[in-house]
Amino acid sequence: MNRETGNVLLGFLVGAVAGGVAALLFAPASGKETRHKIAEGLGKAKDRVRDEYSHAKDYAKSQRDALKEGFQEGKEAYKRAAGKNETA
Repeated sequence: MNRETGNVLLGFLVGAVAGGVAALLFAPASGKETRHKIAEGLGKAKDRVRDEYSHAKDYAKSQRDALKEGFQEGKEAYKRAAGKNETA
């Protein structure tokens, strides 16, 4: 995982926790209701983390593929340039 994706994921997690704490502090409810809200919030956060992870994984794959392609093109350009120097 690259640094930017890690920062986004960390920011998301910190925001989710802060939102959960704020909800508990400002929304008085019975213990049963609060536990239900917490469970629901954790389920949503889990889904969001799963989505972000999937996005980060796809992004990393696309970057890896682009890097491979660029490396291959550079390798081929080097071979062409080396071939021209041999004939000159």
